[in-house]
Amino acid sequence: MKRVALLSLLLVLTLAIGVFSTLPVSAQKKKVVAFDLTPGRVKDIDSKKWQAVLKSLEANLTAWGYEVKELTKITPDTLKGVDVLVIGKMKDYKSVFSPEEVEAIANWFKQGGKFLWIGADSDYVEPYLNPKDTSFKAGEPNKILEKIGSSIRVEYASLEDPESNAGAGYRVISYKANTQGWAGEITKGAPKVLFHGPALLAGYKDGKFVPFDEVVSDNCQWLYRSSDKGKVVSHDGVDPKAYKVGDTGSFVEAAAEKIPVGSSYSKVIVTAESLYGDRNIFLTEYHGVKLNGPTFVKNAFAWGTTVESAGLPMEWLAGIAVIIVIVLALAYFFLKKKK
Repeated sequence: MKRVALLSLLLVLTLAIGVFSTLPVSAQKKKVVAFDLTPGRVKDIDSKKWQAVLKSLEANLTAWGYEVKELTKITPDTLKGVDVLVIGKMKDYKSVFSPEEVEAIANWFKQGGKFLWIGADSDYVEPYLNPKDTSFKAGEPNKILEKIGSSIRVEYASLEDPESNAGAGYRVISYKANTQGWAGEITKGAPKVLFHGPALLAGYKDGKFVPFDEVVSDNCQWLYRSSDKGKVVSHDGVDPKAYKVGDTGSFVEAAAEKIPVGSSYSKVIVTAESLYGDRNIFLTEYHGVKLNGPTFVKNAFAWGTTVESAGLPMEWLAGIAVIIVIVLALAYFFLKKKK
């Protein structure tokens, strides 16, 4: 009878662990979304217009069931309890990430089950930038992407599209959305997204920049592309690394990757335009063109905050651990009783 009772207890505990691990997000702790608002870092974020768009974005995230935080510095302590970190387009040379910040982001990401959104910007030279070298706009996010082991990179150039735009080639509107597999979950219902004055995305393979299509895999997918008439442009004289100035074709504007961390994945989305700051992808309309920015963002956060197993399911691992502990405890109990 004792053995039956003990086996029954073991079964109940195992089932309880399985049920808890499959509870919907709404029944568990809210996911925490943090925006990097380190003073002086994000381009035009202090403008009333773009600050209002950020507040609208934050209000939507709250309505969607997330908890929102604004970070004025990035440290291991400020990243504690954060599930999602969003990084925006950079303002100037003084806004670069310190080695300590990059390390803190990488260590946070490598805990597993994290979601990082990196927004970028083109190499356009704003009037306040001098000398005319804007390579920090790609170089800074690329430092983070390298540190987390991503195969996505921001190219050192601008993308223009004379066919799919909001009245000018630099006001790029996504022309192609990837509707296949898990990428399709992110772009569903959101074919048109603004990439205003964007960069373009490249891949990183075997220690060098490569065209994005060379890194496409089950875990790395493009989300949005330009039309076939997209064009690589340089504004600051710094040469792109995977493409050439003047190249034409359908270039990647946004991509996503699942990076294995232990038994689960952490996830990253890289967009050639920023999620916040000036003229961002959250907009619903720009120069008379209706856009699906909020739908794309909602889908992306749902995908990014869904923890996926990279090996044995996490609930199995938890159940196995409990079983081992109980078996050891029972063995100890019976051995002690025989003595």
